[in-house]
Amino acid sequence: MPLLTKNTFQKVKGFTLIEVMVALLIVAIALAALSMALGQAVYQQGSIENRVVATWVAQNRMIEIQQAQETGSKIEKTSDVLMANRQWQTKLSLEPTLVPDIQKAKLQVFLKGEKHPSATLWSVLGHE
Repeated sequence: MPLLTKNTFQKVKGFTLIEVMVALLIVAIALAALSMALGQAVYQQGSIENRVVATWVAQNRMIEIQQAQETGSKIEKTSDVLMANRQWQTKLSLEPTLVPDIQKAKLQVFLKGEKHPSATLWSVLGHE
């Protein structure tokens, strides 16, 4: 059996255990950061989708209100709407303005069970 000399060890090429562990640590940190970024992107996508659909609900509901020409000194109404397989709740507030026969309308749209509105739409209603 040949004896290993000092020169034989110097010719052996490869990575030490410490070098491999450091490389794995760097890869693990990079993958964790990538995973967090992807999770945040998915969350933002869902949030944007909710706001867009809530805006559609608000616009549709405001058109219904304008066509019905609801009037009164001060009105607050809530209604439920189903859109994009989600249950939405709308809250309408009508208040008189200084101009006769003109009302200020504030329509808030909530995802069912949420406390903060996903969209708010303001409009002015009056008789033609």
